[in-house]
Amino acid sequence: MRRAGTLVFGRRWLGLVPLALMLVTTPVFGGEPGRVTPPASPEKDGNEVLQRVVQNGLAVELRVTPFDETGDGHAPSAGRPAMVTLSLTDAKSGAPVTGVRPRAWMTSRPSEMVSDEVPCADKIRRLLGGRLGARADVDMNQYVVLSLNHDKTISVINPLVEFSPSKLESLVPLPGTGADWVLTADGTLLYVTMPDEAAVAVVDTRSRRLVATVSTGAGSRPGRIVLQPDGRQVWVGLDGTGQVAALDAATSGLAAVLSVGQGLHALAFTPDSRLLYVTNSQDNSVAVVDAQTNRVTNSIPVPDTPVALTYAGAAKRMYVASLNGSVVTVIDPARQSVSRNVAVRPGVVAVAVEPQGRFVFSANQMTSDVSIIDSATDTVVARVPVVKDPDQIVFTSHYAYVRGIESEKVSLIELGALRQGNATPVDLQIGRQAPSVAPQELGVSPMIAPTPDGNAVMVANAPDATLYYYQEGMMAPMGAFSNYRRMPRGIVMLDRSLKEVAPGTYRVPVTFPKGGRFDVPLLLEQPRLSHCFQVTVQESPGQTLSSASRRPPTVQALPGEVPVTAKQPTALLFKLLDPSTSLPIMGLTDVQVLLVEPPGVWQQRHWAKELEGGTYSVTSSFPHAGDFTVMVQAPSRHLRFTDGTPTVVAVGPAQSRSEVGTKAAGRH
Repeated sequence: MRRAGTLVFGRRWLGLVPLALMLVTTPVFGGEPGRVTPPASPEKDGNEVLQRVVQNGLAVELRVTPFDETGDGHAPSAGRPAMVTLSLTDAKSGAPVTGVRPRAWMTSRPSEMVSDEVPCADKIRRLLGGRLGARADVDMNQYVVLSLNHDKTISVINPLVEFSPSKLESLVPLPGTGADWVLTADGTLLYVTMPDEAAVAVVDTRSRRLVATVSTGAGSRPGRIVLQPDGRQVWVGLDGTGQVAALDAATSGLAAVLSVGQGLHALAFTPDSRLLYVTNSQDNSVAVVDAQTNRVTNSIPVPDTPVALTYAGAAKRMYVASLNGSVVTVIDPARQSVSRNVAVRPGVVAVAVEPQGRFVFSANQMTSDVSIIDSATDTVVARVPVVKDPDQIVFTSHYAYVRGIESEKVSLIELGALRQGNATPVDLQIGRQAPSVAPQELGVSPMIAPTPDGNAVMVANAPDATLYYYQEGMMAPMGAFSNYRRMPRGIVMLDRSLKEVAPGTYRVPVTFPKGGRFDVPLLLEQPRLSHCFQVTVQESPGQTLSSASRRPPTVQALPGEVPVTAKQPTALLFKLLDPSTSLPIMGLTDVQVLLVEPPGVWQQRHWAKELEGGTYSVTSSFPHAGDFTVMVQAPSRHLRFTDGTPTVVAVGPAQSRSEVGTKAAGRH
C-alpha cells in the first residue's frame, strides 16, 4: 500500500491553485442628529494631529503621526508616510473598547465648507458601496488578494471595488514560475521562490514591481519559504542541494547558506525566533538551525520520509509528519530530542495546529481522513473522513478547512464542536473541477486564505482559473471571479486595514497622495458610531503647488501609425497636458494605463514609458475586434482613472500574416 506514498507526494509538491472572492458589506449608519458631541479643533502635539470626539458613550481619539525612514518627525505631507492611530475608550470609565473593526477613509475636500452630519453619513454610504467613482484617496479598510499564477505573474485583486466581474488591479511579471511565497511582517515586500530559476524574486507590494532577484545557486531549486517570527530573516529550503538559505529581510541579500540534509524541505520556527526546524525527506531527519547564529546545531532522526511539520504552542512541541511512516513524531525543542511518537496510518502529507495551539490536524492522502491529535496528551482524539486526497489544512478562528486534490469540495470541521468532543465534518461545493485536473499546478503554497474579517475565506481553484469567496454559515460560495485564464498556484492576503495593536488602539500606516484638506469618515457598527474628522496635509516638502497645478492634467490621445487590429501588438500613444499651460508634462514615472472592454469582461494594466517630449506609450494586444476604453492615471499629478473622459479605441478584426506583411511593405 505504498501507492500513495511517493507518487501522490510528488504530485502534491509540484503546484498550486487560484481563488476568488466577493465582499459583502452592510451599510450601517449610527449617530442620531443632535446627539453627537462636536469635534474638538485639531490640535498639534509636536508634529501629531490630534482630535477627539464623544458619541453614544464612546470616546474616539484620532492621531496622525508623521514619520520617515530615519524615524525623524515632520508635519503630515503629501508623498511621505504617516501612522494613523485610533484610540477607542468608554467615555465614562475610560476602559478600552476592544475587538471591533473600525472602518475609516480619507477623502480630499472639494471646498472649505464645514460638513454636518448629513453629508458625513452620505459620504460613508458612498464609500461603503465601493464603486470606482466613490473611492477614497486613502482607504484604511483595504485588503487585496495576491494570486501566484502559472504564467509567471502575480495578480493583484481588490475585492472592495465594485467595478467589473473581475477585481483585477495589477499584474506583476516574475522572472520565473513561482512555487511558494511569504510577506514580510509589515507587508511591504513579498518573497517568491522560483525553483526553475534557482532564485527568489522580491516584489515591492506598494509599487507592485519586482525590485530584486536573489540567486540561490545553480541547481538549488528553492521551494518552501518562511519568515522568521521576529522578521529579521527569510528562510528558503533548497530542495536540489540539501541546503537552506537565509535572506536578510532588511537588504534582501543572501545572509547564509547551510547544509541540512538531502530531500525536500519543510520549515517551521519556534515562536521566539531562536530555532528553525527543517525536514529532510531523503535523509529521514529533521535539522535544527540556530537562527540567531545561523548554525546547524542538531540533526534528529525521524521515520520514513518526513514531509511536514508544525509547532503547537500549547504543548511547546514540534510535530513532524512522515509520508511513509506510521507515526507523527513529537520533538521537544527544550531538550532537542524526540519526546513521543503518536501512532497514525501511513500517508500523512500535511500537519497544522488550530489557532489556540492545542489540537494538531494531520491530513492523510491514502485514507482521505484527518487525524486530530490532542497535544495535551499526545493521543489521537478523532479521525474524521474528509474530501478525497487531502493535502492542505487552513484555519479561521471557528473552522478548519481541508482541501482535497481529487475533489471539487472542501471539508469544514467546526473547532468549537471539536473542543466539546464532536468533530463532524461538512463538505461544501467550492469550484467546478477537482484540483487534480491540472496536476502540473499542484504545489505547496496554500490555496485557501482567511480574510481579515475573520469569518470568511478565499479559495483558489487552478483548473477553473477562478477565485471563490466563501462566508462562514453559508452553504455555497457567495461569489466567483475570473482570473482571466491564469491558473493560480497560491494565494496571499495583503491586509492594509486598521488593526488592533493594543487594547483599544488601532493603527494603520498611510501615505497621503496629495496635500490639502481631508475628511476622515469613521464608522463603527457595534458600538454604533459615525463621524467625520478633518486633517490638513501639507504639499510635498520643497514643492508648493498652485491651485491650477493641483488640478489633474488632461489626457491627449495621439494617432498611431497603423490601425489597431485584434491580436496584433499595438503601441498606444498619448500626452498629459498641464492644466494651466496646456504644455506636455515630461519626466513622469508613475503613469499607468487601464484598458477595459465594457462592461469589464476583459481588462489589462500597463506602466507607460516616456518616449520623448512628454509622449508616453504602452503596447498591448487586444483579444478581438470591438470598442475598448482607455483610462490613464498618474498619482504624482493627482490624476486618477476616474478623472476626465475615457478614450475609446476602435479595434478592427484580426488580419492574416500575409495581409500584415503586405501593408508593412507598402509603408516602406
